[in-house]
Amino acid sequence: MRGLGATGAQQSNDCAFEAGELSGAPLRVSWYLVIMFVYQLFDALGRHGVPLWFRIAQVTGNEALLLLTVLCHEMGHGTMARKLGGEIKQVLLWPFGGICFTTRAGNRTSHQKLVDDLWIVGAGPATHFPMAGAWLVLLFGVRFAWGLDTSWEALWHSRNQCYSPVHSHCINSLVSLLLHGFLVQAIMLNVVLFLFNVFFPMYPMDGAKLIVCSLQLFCGASARCAANVLIFTSGPLAVLFIAHSLWSLKNGGGSMMPGIAAYMGIMCLSETWKIYKLRQEQRLHAHPLFETARSDVRDVSDGSSVTRRLNDSDHDDENPRGGASRSAPKDSGVQFTDLKPFSGAGQTLGASPSGPSGPTSASRSAWLSRIEADTATRGKSVRQLEEEQAERARLARVTDY
Repeated sequence: MRGLGATGAQQSNDCAFEAGELSGAPLRVSWYLVIMFVYQLFDALGRHGVPLWFRIAQVTGNEALLLLTVLCHEMGHGTMARKLGGEIKQVLLWPFGGICFTTRAGNRTSHQKLVDDLWIVGAGPATHFPMAGAWLVLLFGVRFAWGLDTSWEALWHSRNQCYSPVHSHCINSLVSLLLHGFLVQAIMLNVVLFLFNVFFPMYPMDGAKLIVCSLQLFCGASARCAANVLIFTSGPLAVLFIAHSLWSLKNGGGSMMPGIAAYMGIMCLSETWKIYKLRQEQRLHAHPLFETARSDVRDVSDGSSVTRRLNDSDHDDENPRGGASRSAPKDSGVQFTDLKPFSGAGQTLGASPSGPSGPTSASRSAWLSRIEADTATRGKSVRQLEEEQAERARLARVTDY
């Protein structure tokens, strides 16, 4: 089964329409998201207690707030990727939230890519702080203008704000009740999405990526160690998420959301299984989060010297190092002499240099003698060389006897 990212890419191409551009990148919306919205409208028609226009406006407004919040979250990822030298290829809104497809800057080492990933992943959840703060200020201002209680306790329980045309401490009109509900819903969306993305590390949620990057960068953990942590946290959480969704589907009164959540959990479990297989095959470096599992260069020795080359191996390093020390070069066995400025006896400018030491002078004399003898030999004729060879042979016979 395909994972969440691959399914999103396929749906963006096959089951989505272009809804405009956002920061120069195409914005695509899944047709399944439209189907979900229509389903919610029909579900609202069966409710009672408030006018029909109120129910339709409530469903439409809540859906718009959800899409706006998810869009800001994804643009947080995309804006940071662009700031670090990448590009935003497209943004997809679909029933499982949103996906911002980005590229990375070229000519980056594995360690630098890991640092970039940490910034890009963290930029998404960080957008919920200004959004939640802005909505909270608006809610405080509206309640103050309407003469409602503005204490923190009242704001905390504002989701259950009373409605009555008679009582002064309650909201007196349906329009005001609708606006108040939108503000509360916007705050709740930002809080829930932040907590789910950061503190529920089910890959590929942002929390799982933050853990993997932080372990390698700040704790010095190897890519294999970080992968083990991810597998043994994301896997059980995905199973728990699926079980809870199926239980909610059985007892939820026919709602569509538990089924969507269960399918999302299955895709997340598939993503975790792929990482487990890469770990077993010693190919973790093929995954964007674990590129440090294989070093950028490797040392090749021919017995007498060591050469450093690009690492094109298809497997991870046998002795993986921690992500924090990734940029440190390995010891190649080559000894280097330290440069020590202003050391030694020195020599006075203009003075005659001292003569060489005894061994150095003797070596130089022997070398000059060999050069002179070689030059003299090359200048002789063939007849002279033959006569010298015959004379050496005669002397050798005399000596042997």
